[in-house]
Amino acid sequence: MKSPLALQAEGLGKCYSVWPNDSSRWQAALSFGRLNRARKVQALEDVSFELKRGACLALVGDNGAGKSTLLKLLSGNTPPTSGRFRTSGRVAALLELGSGFHPDYTGRENVLMNGVLLGASRREVKARMGEIFEFAELQDVADAPVRTYSSGMAMRLAFASAMGMQPEILLLDEVLAVGDMAFQKRCVDRLFDYRAAGGTLIVSSHSLYDLRQLCDEALWLDHGCMRGFGPATDLTHDYAAHCVGAPSASDPSAPSEPTPEAPYLSRFELVEGTTAGSSQRVASGQALRLRIGWEDPRAERRPLSLGVTFTRQGATLQAGVATHHDGLSLLGPGGQLELELPDLSLLAGRFSVVAHLLDEHGVHRYHERALGSPLTVTHSGHDLGLVRLAHRWHGIDVPASLIPDSPQVVQEESA
Repeated sequence: MKSPLALQAEGLGKCYSVWPNDSSRWQAALSFGRLNRARKVQALEDVSFELKRGACLALVGDNGAGKSTLLKLLSGNTPPTSGRFRTSGRVAALLELGSGFHPDYTGRENVLMNGVLLGASRREVKARMGEIFEFAELQDVADAPVRTYSSGMAMRLAFASAMGMQPEILLLDEVLAVGDMAFQKRCVDRLFDYRAAGGTLIVSSHSLYDLRQLCDEALWLDHGCMRGFGPATDLTHDYAAHCVGAPSASDPSAPSEPTPEAPYLSRFELVEGTTAGSSQRVASGQALRLRIGWEDPRAERRPLSLGVTFTRQGATLQAGVATHHDGLSLLGPGGQLELELPDLSLLAGRFSVVAHLLDEHGVHRYHERALGSPLTVTHSGHDLGLVRLAHRWHGIDVPASLIPDSPQVVQEESA
């Protein structure tokens, strides 16, 4: 009976030695390690997870987080320095498209060699040769040396060769977009077919949207260590929120201090929607309430207006509201207003939320004040872009059996 697990990793680690120069390697070897001047770099440390058959795992993390190193360990390209892993079935890896092809061998010879290295018999590879070259659209150059191929042709052949061997486990490193647009669509279709047939995928990509659509689970690596493991949709949104920074106090665009005897903001705080702390979190679609207080010490008072902005990465304004846009003016020695957002439409990210005290025209800024800590917005859906649009689909002349039970879908009768 086959194990329900396709892959099991326990405490995987990889440490590389970085030598100052070539001669230092010889000195270490000839001195039996006594003159070892190598610097140790821990690329991966204590990574453990299990993956069931037919599942798809997304690897997320910044550049240098250890994603490619983990894939190299799992593919057998390099041994781990600590820990162990166990795979069930044939493993194929596309770590660098076109790598492993010998430039002087023909495309047909390279496919045969790669297939045998994956554990397939020569007869099995030859039986699938026609299908592989047909998918890659390279039938006319199958017997030409690979050195005569363009980079795009080599990429197509590498993808077709790996998929054609029908491995139980497929490892992909930043190769979801292969070739031109038409071929990319065929690759995506093939990956979904592979999953539907029970294949197990491990994919590394910076396209979080692709990972959400393709994967069930995600592993988040940060400086070689596991930051999280869980459902792909939730974890990729958490990673997206982590990647987006907020402006610091030293940022020249950060909120200003009021000038003497000028109107100023006396308070700005969250009163509903999150819990206070070093990181305030709110779910997209949740209600949010902000309280803003102001004082006007001027003898001759003129109307004021208030604005609140949500800024991503300290530079990109995502949304904003203002009293003068809504026909509301503030006049008097001071007061308080509460801004209610009954359905926060922002998608996942980390935002600087700033209150602005303006003149009656909303042009001159008297004072700006940010929340005490950034606002982290989380989201568990599949919406695209920066905001979640309120919407509804209306079915006209659509069979009732195709209309799901959803508030976003309404069946209507045609006139």
